Order: sequence, then C-alpha cells, then structure tokens
Amino acid sequence: MDDRPLPARLRPLAGPVAVVVLAGLLALPQPRPWTFLLLAVVACAVGLSDDGARRGAAAFLLATATVMLLTLAQGNDPAVAAREMLFASVRGGVPWLVGYAWRLRTQVRRQAVERLAQERHARRDSARRRRDAERLALAESLHDHLGHDLSLVALQLGRLELDPDLTGPARDRVAAARRQLARAVDGLGTSVDSLRSGAAPGLARSDDVAALLTEARRAGAAVSVTGLSHELPRTADRASLVRVLREGLTNAVRHAPGQPVTVAVAGEGPLVVTVRNPLAPHPPTGGTSGTGLASLTGHLERAGGTLHAGDDGETFTLRATVATRRPAGAFTDDPPPDDGADDDDHEDDDGPEREAALLSGARRRGRAVLLAATVVIVAALGAVEAFTLVEAHRALLPEQDFARIEFGDARDEVAHLLPEHELLPRPAAEAGTACHDYAITTARFDDASGDVHRVCFTDGVVAFAGRLAPADR
Repeated sequence: MDDRPLPARLRPLAGPVAVVVLAGLLALPQPRPWTFLLLAVVACAVGLSDDGARRGAAAFLLATATVMLLTLAQGNDPAVAAREMLFASVRGGVPWLVGYAWRLRTQVRRQAVERLAQERHARRDSARRRRDAERLALAESLHDHLGHDLSLVALQLGRLELDPDLTGPARDRVAAARRQLARAVDGLGTSVDSLRSGAAPGLARSDDVAALLTEARRAGAAVSVTGLSHELPRTADRASLVRVLREGLTNAVRHAPGQPVTVAVAGEGPLVVTVRNPLAPHPPTGGTSGTGLASLTGHLERAGGTLHAGDDGETFTLRATVATRRPAGAFTDDPPPDDGADDDDHEDDDGPEREAALLSGARRRGRAVLLAATVVIVAALGAVEAFTLVEAHRALLPEQDFARIEFGDARDEVAHLLPEHELLPRPAAEAGTACHDYAITTARFDDASGDVHRVCFTDGVVAFAGRLAPADR
C-alpha cells in the first residue's frame, strides 16, 4: 500500500493531464474570453514545467490530430482545420513560449551559479591541500629535528643509567626519565601520522558514516549507536553529520581512551546528534587546544546548525544540530557563500572578477533568451495579422455590392457580386441551406473590422442577407 500523501501520489499524473487539457483548449474553435484566459494560464504553466518543450509539442500534435479527425468526420474542407490550428498555435503558443523562455532564463542563471559554486569549491579544496601540505611539511620537519635531538638526549640518559656511581634511586629516576622521553618521541611521530591522516591516532579519515564507526571500533573505542539507520533522510546534510561524528569520536579516542562512547541520532528535519563518553580517570596531557570544536562550531553555524560541548564532571557531551541540505531546486541569483575556510588563501586573485563576469554573462544570456522569445512572438503575431489581412482582401464584399443583394434573388443573378473566396470557417446552417461570410473591410482599426456580410441560399435563391457582429456569429 502506498503511504505517500495524496498530492505526492497524484504528482506523476500532472504532466499528462496538463497535456490533455492544453490539447483540448487548443482544439476549441473560436474560444470565448474565459476559455482563452484558461488556455493562456495552462499553456504558460506547461512552458514553465520541467519538460515544457516535449509536453508543448505533444499537446500541439494531439490538438492537430483531434481537429483533423473532427474536420474529416464532419466532411469539411481540410483547409479549415489548417486555419484553425494556425490561430490555435498562436493563441496557445504565445503564453507557452513566455513560460518556456522564463524557465530557460532561470535555468541559465542557475547553471551559472552552480558552476560558480563548483569553482569556489575547487579553489577551497586546492587551498586546503596546500595548507595541509605546508602543515605536514612543518610537522615532519619538527619530527626530524626535534626527534633527532630528543633521541640523542635519550641516548645520553641511557649511558647515565649505566653509570656505576649512581645510587639505586637516582638510577630509577634516570630510567623513568628515559622512558618518558622515549614515549614523547613516539608521541611526536604519532602526531605527524595524525596530521597526515586528518584524524586522531588510530581513527582514519572517512566520508562514510558506517566506515567511520568501523574505524573507531578498530581503534579500540567501544561505540554504541542508537537512532542511526542505514537510510538517512534525503534532506540530511551527510557531510556535516560525518564531520560531527568524526569530531566526537576523535575527542573520545584522544582524551578518554578506553572509555565507552554513546552516539544517538534523532530527528527527521534537522538531525540532533549526541556523542557522550565518561571522562577518563587519568586524562592524557596535551592536545586540549579545542581548535577542532571551534572549527566544527563555525561550520555548523554557517550551515544553519548549532554545537554545544562540555562536561558535567563525569561525562563529556557533544550535542550538535545538523540542518537539512538546501533542496536541489532552491535557486538564488547569488552564489552560495564560502564555508569560511581559507578566505585569505585563494588559488588566485582574480576569483571575484571571474565570478562577476560569469554572473554578468548569465544575466546577458537570460536577457537574450527573453529577447529571442519576444522576437518570435512578434513575428508570429505579425504572420497571423498578415494572414488575416490577406484573407479579408480575398473575401471582401464592399457595402455597395452587398446592398444590391436582396431576399429572393436568384443565386445566378448575384453571383457576379460575390467574391470568389469566403471567410473560413463556413457558418453552420440548416439542411438545404448554405451560408457564406464575407469581409466588410480590410482596415484593422475600422469600427466594422470583424463584422461580416452573411449571405445564405436555399434552393438557389437568397434566403438571408445581413450584417453580423462577431458576437452574433
């Protein structure tokens, strides 16, 4: 059984329904004002949709097939169907093109922002790699020089420990100092390894939650987890979650080795992550600068989350609120801000100029899309206007000629007064009667523009001759 809300279940049907509705509105001959307005709204909505081009083409083809089938079924001239689809394509095509052009404009600007974000991310990664390389080089240099000197000191203590003139207590103190110095040298090497891997000793750097927990357990941490399923919410900021867990586990491994660690994750929107561990009876000395927590706090605040860390004398607790990711469809004209890292260490100095040029180019392309759509719309309206003017010229029945046609005249007597062509579509009439519409004027701004002279014949004689306004036809 589908447990999704009703709008979510109906969403896949929205596209096909919109195509059918648009096709039906396009197939209407001479729509009324309210249907014309509805057609404009539906066509614009189709143009704005994700697959506006394909859906618009499908609706037009479906409307064309419908009109042609109805025309052939009624025995009408196919030219009537072609004329109707010409006008229908303009009625529906103009609002569809407006919606489609606006979507293209938005898409161009979104792509520019995404590209800009990628470039910023690449610059930050490059700066981080350079920074990490410099730090590692410094750490290795310290290890080489300081480790060498400390090793020499340890060697001297070892010789002093063998001095027969030393008393027993003095020899024990010298041995203890040598062992402490050896541990310091080992710790210095471990610190270099830690800088190289980016994590606490024994805790490898990982971008996967499961792998991070596995490595922490391999490092000797007794980690228990609650509320963390394999399927995280799709809106969860996985990168921030991994960063919070890494910092919490690193602190536990570094400052409370051997103590059990409890990880709890709760929430569907913002995730609340809690990492707890008992304080060590004899905590290791050193490594308490807190720069990792400060960096994580800044990262979470920039992402819309929070971080609280501290102890109550018995247990150390790290509690973080991890905000949701920005949806893929969320779009602004401004690029996403930097995450605060390496603000003064960019790969080059022309980044702002390149960003401004990229956004300016996207805006120009967006305006070009709207301008092209405007040109197409004007050209289409001009083509329809020219077609209407030619049609009126070919079916023009001047007022003086129409005045000579009277009720009861034989068709042969008035045939020379009537134009060779008539306005389409031909008006419906009763059986045995044929009606024809003719243009009164070709001036588009004349008061009589749109009115027609209608002449109907029954059994070869004039049965009706009158002037009709568009509302009466």
